[in-house]
Amino acid sequence: MTIRHLKTFAAVCELGGITRAAEQLCVAQPSVSQTIAELERYYGVQLFERAGRRLILTADGERLLPAAVEAVKAFDEFEDEVKSARKRPVLRAGASMTVGKIIMPRLAQEWKRRIEGLECFVRVASTSDIERAVSGGELDFGIVEGRVSGSAEAQKFGGDRLIAVCAPSFDAPESTDAEGISRQPLLLRERGSASRDLFDGELAKHALAAKPVTEASTNDALIAAALQGLGIAVLPCDLVEKFIADGRLKEVKLVGLDLERMWFVLWRRGKKFTAAQRTALDICLSRAF
Repeated sequence: MTIRHLKTFAAVCELGGITRAAEQLCVAQPSVSQTIAELERYYGVQLFERAGRRLILTADGERLLPAAVEAVKAFDEFEDEVKSARKRPVLRAGASMTVGKIIMPRLAQEWKRRIEGLECFVRVASTSDIERAVSGGELDFGIVEGRVSGSAEAQKFGGDRLIAVCAPSFDAPESTDAEGISRQPLLLRERGSASRDLFDGELAKHALAAKPVTEASTNDALIAAALQGLGIAVLPCDLVEKFIADGRLKEVKLVGLDLERMWFVLWRRGKKFTAAQRTALDICLSRAF
């Protein structure tokens, strides 16, 4: 059975006969009769009684008609949504925490400016969460910092570095090495985040491990803790440079730790982009924002 059978049944009932239904559906009368017969035969139910050239709904037909009308309505609404979706470009993009704050607001604004009618959804989460969402098809593409697993296509996008900062009043040396920073009260992102993985990996090279006094899922929470003098935060330079410039935070130079990291644009292997999604990706890769 197809939606055509239900549409034909509903049309015959609404218009009061096969002739008018055939005219509305733009088919021959025998085709309408055959469709009704197929419907009755398939479900083993008599929908109409024939009285000469008239069709009279049976009790079963009267009971089933509302369900058929509802099914046809639902299908028509679905078709309308599909047609609307074709006209309305949709983009689902992701960003890791740092990129989400530094890059994504300007990038999303540029997408909407250059792609007419774009509906843009942005998810900001950890690098691992964004990579899973891209590989699983929940996001069209994402921009992340740090290491990526290789489960998706990846192209280098840029980079940044982590630095250690604290309040000017906090008793911290001007510079320190891996062993020295590991003994400090540290304010760090949660395990599994790109910045935490990078920092832990550098300490591990020296057979050391971080023992933070504060762990947070957002950089803003760490900045707030550092401003209150609770310890030394390890954060992306771009996020804290304004706090250093106005004297609210000071940098603690880290010696012997390589905290440079790359940013990547990720998309699912074999992903088929719509025209709008491809344009958005090209804007991103070209840094044209």
